[in-house]
Parts: sequence; C-alpha cells; structure tokens
Amino acid sequence: MALAVGCAGMNSTPPRVLAPGDYLAPPDPHPLSRDELEGRLAKARVVLVGERHDHPGHHAIQLQVLKALAAQGPLVVGVEWLQQDAQPACDALSAGKITLEEFRAQVKWEQNWGFPWKMVAPIFAEVRSQSLTLVALNAPQSVVRQVARGGLKSLTTQQRASIAPALNLDDPVYRKKVARQFAFHGVKDPEAQENFFAAQVVRDETMAHNLALRLVPWPDGGKRGLVLAGAGHVAGDMGLPPRITRRLPGARPLTILPVSAKGALMMNMAGENAPADLLAVSTPAPPPPPRLGLLLGVEKGGLVVKRLIPGSPAQKAGVLPGDLLLAVDSKPLKSPKGIHDAIKAAPFAPHTYLVERNGHRLSIDITLPRPGAAAAPK
Repeated sequence: MALAVGCAGMNSTPPRVLAPGDYLAPPDPHPLSRDELEGRLAKARVVLVGERHDHPGHHAIQLQVLKALAAQGPLVVGVEWLQQDAQPACDALSAGKITLEEFRAQVKWEQNWGFPWKMVAPIFAEVRSQSLTLVALNAPQSVVRQVARGGLKSLTTQQRASIAPALNLDDPVYRKKVARQFAFHGVKDPEAQENFFAAQVVRDETMAHNLALRLVPWPDGGKRGLVLAGAGHVAGDMGLPPRITRRLPGARPLTILPVSAKGALMMNMAGENAPADLLAVSTPAPPPPPRLGLLLGVEKGGLVVKRLIPGSPAQKAGVLPGDLLLAVDSKPLKSPKGIHDAIKAAPFAPHTYLVERNGHRLSIDITLPRPGAAAAPK
C-alpha cells in the first residue's frame, strides 16, 4: 500500500490520514477540497449515492450531498426506499402539504421499508423545507416478488405495465454479481436463479425509468437528479448507472460510495477499477445487531438447523441441531432472508418460531437482546 500511494503522490505531499467527511477521487490518495467536491457535483447532471440501509453515517453523507446539490439549483431526489405507489405522498411532502409524521404514516414506512425512520427523517425534512421534487423510484414489491417466483412470463398485463417497459437482461457481469446473493436467499434451482436475477433487473430498470420520467425534457429541461439507493445498485458501474445512461444519453452519472477510512484506502488502490467515482469516508459502522446464532440450510418446507453458536439466543431458547424452522410469526420460511423480513419491523420483540422436530411441531419464542444490553445474571 505504501508503495502504491508513494507512486501516486510522487510529486506531491504525502496524503493525510483520512477522516469522516473526506472524499477521494480514485486513484488520487489526497482528499478533495470542498471547492473540488462542489465542482465535481456541479458538473454532474445525475448523482447516485449508495448506502448500507442500516448505517446512519451513510445517510448522513447522502444528506450532505443533497444539501450541496440543492444549493446549486433545482433538484429531483429519487429514493429506493419507496415504491412508486407512494408518489402522491411524495408530491404532498414536496409541496409542504403534509408533515413528516403524516408522510411516514401515508407511505407505511415501517411496513414497506422497515429500517429506522430516524436515520432518513433529516433527508425527508430537507426535501420538504426546500420544496425539492421527491420521487418514489422502486417497483411494486408484489410485482418484484411475482417475478422472483414465476419469472416475467407469469405477470399479468396490468402487472407488466407497472414496471419499466424496457428490461435489459443481457448483462453477464451484473448477473455474476447478483449470483453472490443466491446462497443467502436460498436460491438453488437454475430457473429460480434466472427469476431472481430478473427480479433484480426489474428493480433497477424501474428505478431508472421513474427517475428519467422526472428529468424530461432531457437534457434541455435543466433538471438534475440525485438517487439514494443501496450500494449494490450503485457500485461498479452496474445496476442503476448504465440503465440511467441508456434513458438519459450523455448523463454520465457521478457515483458516490460511503465507506470506512480503511475501505477508502483499499478501494482507492484499485484506481480506475474502484467501485465508484468518489469514495466518501463515513463514520464507523454501528455495532452489528444480535443474531439468532444459527447456521441454516434450505430444505423443502423450511430451514434446517445445521449448527448453533454456543450461548446464542436460539440455543438459549431451546432450538436444537436438526430442527426444521417452518415459520416466524406464521410467516412461512423459504430462505434465511425470510427471518430478517419477518422480524425487521420489531427485531427486539419476542417472535414465535414454528419448529418441526422428529416429526412433531412445536412453537419456540426467541427474543434478541438489544445491542449493548447487559447480559442477564446467571
């Protein structure tokens, strides 16, 4: 690393230690000055800022970029967090006709997204205070799930009309990236993998389509766009960037990826192969949430417990190796992600797991401890 940095900065002063708020433009190891950052933002007609959905530091960077862009002129702000049927509420918020709490209720935030509201509330507050155009980018979740189950061919005419009219599935590099998620989602069958990839493309194409609709006439309308979405939709010039460019010729989206200081150094060394145009140094990640403590395998009808971590919540509740987890709070389990989806709205509340053991079914209640909570006395 020292050699690589030394070569990059041979005729300049050594780069200083990176700190939250710094921005790198690979392969330059020196942080951008405020004027340099604002200059790059000013040249971009479309900016994409990635995130880890549960990372407050990433959302703080998104807010910082939003404020900088809004200071430069009219701005269209598109968010992955909302499905397109939330657009009436978005329009009302942009016009200042509803409060933040009314908006939260109307979009059914906890039900439809589930990640902590407090992390994104300042972003929506800024949109409202500056009367920025807010766009709900995402495809209807019911349609995405239908594609994941039965493929595009299974959609009704009405369902097909609710997503982007043009879908590019011929993307082998992106397909390989998406394939890394198959194990976590319990996707084994080749046809199921094809449907899973199609569902991901439906999300990306529909988000790009909904953004483009708000930026026409292009490029003569003078509008600029900001997209806030998961890093997987932004990084590596895959997912959203090429699909936006296809709809908005010449847009050349500027991608920004929030990362740790260590991550910024490592990614910066990749030079032109860095995952984003700019790397934004974030505050440290919050401590990971407690886990059930299970190693699971996907079986027909549920998830089989292959191993338990000693002292984990699942072990303490009475789960045993070989148990088959069938459902959580009456929601059937088909993949490990199903557990996350079932409990994400209230992760630290008691949840009831339906378990099959030696041909018999039983219910086991498991409560995850809150991060930092003191262990119960023995």
